[in-house]
Amino acid sequence: METPYIQSRQHEQVKNLVKLRERKHRDRQSRFLIEGLREIGHALSAGFAVDHLYFCPQCFPESGEHADFVDNKLKTGAWPITRLSPEAFDKASHREGPDGLIAVATQQNNTLSDLKPGQPALLLVLEGIEKPGNLGAILRSADGASVDAVILVDCVLDLYNPNAVRSSQGLIFALPIVSTDRESLSQWLDAHKISCLATTPEAENLHWDVDYRGSCALFLGSESDGLSPFWLDHSEQKIRIPMAGQADSLNVAAAAAVCLYEAKRQRSVSP
Repeated sequence: METPYIQSRQHEQVKNLVKLRERKHRDRQSRFLIEGLREIGHALSAGFAVDHLYFCPQCFPESGEHADFVDNKLKTGAWPITRLSPEAFDKASHREGPDGLIAVATQQNNTLSDLKPGQPALLLVLEGIEKPGNLGAILRSADGASVDAVILVDCVLDLYNPNAVRSSQGLIFALPIVSTDRESLSQWLDAHKISCLATTPEAENLHWDVDYRGSCALFLGSESDGLSPFWLDHSEQKIRIPMAGQADSLNVAAAAAVCLYEAKRQRSVSP
């Protein structure tokens, strides 16, 4: 069977790929974009359903992996697959130096009841995070530090923003991620006996002075405002990262990495 081919930049499918960069269209269709072989691979490993694959062989790297991937999917007939002209792919792509692959996948909407935290649990809670690039960087650190789940509380940020997918290098699919509100999260944490560690520059305890070895949730606030009074009041302990220069805090992605890897260090040390 001949592979469908789209040459025009004005084709309706190309226009829809561009539309899916916007949240309103992603929400309306319950779909989102995954660009890049590595990112698509992570999504497939996590069980995401791909609805359509678009490819442009002129953009493939010389390794041959991308061509092999497309050939394999064509043989299995797993998904609709369409070839795009370089001009059409250039319009559809949202990254510099694209590798010639774009997938359209179905969104997954996890809830708190879906989470099965480890014993002891290590959770990362992000309140009010605004920048998708920061979210992506944080998720890479969370994956590296063996976090059980990431919880977005009262965040306007769309998890399936293409910039979040790209900056996470596809690791946005490697972890359970839940969006919820503070009342629901507070009740869930209490029910599971998970303590709250709140990050704030005003804390007395340094981030390495607390014990991360029990079930705990590390809270980080928005880039501009930090954590809300609600979580500062509800936390068992408040912690800060020591700052030797003139700045009073790190970028939220850097702060997450520093604290999470201290938690990983403590949990790796034999009691």
